[in-house]
Amino acid sequence: MASDTMVGDREAAGAIAGMQELYGLSLPDRGQAIRGITEGKRWSGACAHSDEFWTIVEIEPEVYLKVRTTDIEIE
Repeated sequence: MASDTMVGDREAAGAIAGMQELYGLSLPDRGQAIRGITEGKRWSGACAHSDEFWTIVEIEPEVYLKVRTTDIEIE
C-alpha cells in the first residue's frame, strides 16, 4: 500500500497541534492586519514580523510596536 507520508510526519503533526493548543493561535503573515490588547491598551496595525514570542506591529508608517504574540487577535 503506497503512502504520501514520510517517517516522522505524525510526530511533526502532533507537535504542531500541541503548539497551536498551547499558544492558541497561528502566526500572522507579514502585512496582515492585526489588533490586540497589551497591558490594558488596545492597538491595531499591520504585522511587520512575528515569531512564537514577539510580534512587531506597524501602527503608522514607520511607527512600530513590539507586543507579545499571545496578545494579538488576527483580523
